[in-house]
Amino acid sequence: MLLLSDMEYDLNAFREELDKPSASILHGLKELERINLIKKNFKRYSLSSKGVLCSASLKKLFKDLYIFEINRDFWLNHSIESIPRDSFRNTYLLKDSVFVESDEHNLSKSFTKYLELLSNCGNMEIILPIFLEEHLEIILENLENGDNLLLITNDEVLSSLRNSKYYDDLADFSKKGQVIIRKVDYDLKVFLTICDEFMSLSLFFKDGLFDNSCFILNEHSDGIKWAKILFEKFFEKSVRVI
Repeated sequence: MLLLSDMEYDLNAFREELDKPSASILHGLKELERINLIKKNFKRYSLSSKGVLCSASLKKLFKDLYIFEINRDFWLNHSIESIPRDSFRNTYLLKDSVFVESDEHNLSKSFTKYLELLSNCGNMEIILPIFLEEHLEIILENLENGDNLLLITNDEVLSSLRNSKYYDDLADFSKKGQVIIRKVDYDLKVFLTICDEFMSLSLFFKDGLFDNSCFILNEHSDGIKWAKILFEKFFEKSVRVI
């Protein structure tokens, strides 16, 4: 079907393209014709109207699956239950992502790279599932430079924030209209950062521990668009606390 999405084929062209015997190809073609996905006209095959729609859906599915294939270990080794299922329908938007990972020679490579990106972030939208002082110090520096923060977190992290030396500053920036903090009433297993220039996604191991050794980075508009769609789903289930 995907071959026919570009042009018509006859049996000889199918045989050359697929390197399969005629009998096997004809069997498949007859089945596709039977369910009205292709049509035959003077020994040439093309997609039916129904087939055009199915072919487009298949192409999108393969694009969506691509990000899982190139970063297979990242998705298989981490918990993805917190990511709404319908967000995976548009993972093709992450096609230009880069997998950033620490190694035995530089155990902090991933986290250092993230902090470097964050320090040049500008306006920030963050889903924060853990309390990190280094992270908050850079956020405050960005706020001092006039940037804005929209933060979604949970009760545990919010409690740590309120007991930290950073809370009064965050509250002051909130009064200035630069900071909005919202919370959800469930455990967050997604660490998502969105800026005008990039998005990053870190996840938890399946045993519940946060993995700071790797993250998905995307510096393209499509990747940022996917992250914003995901962020909005958490935003809808959150309430403002500051």
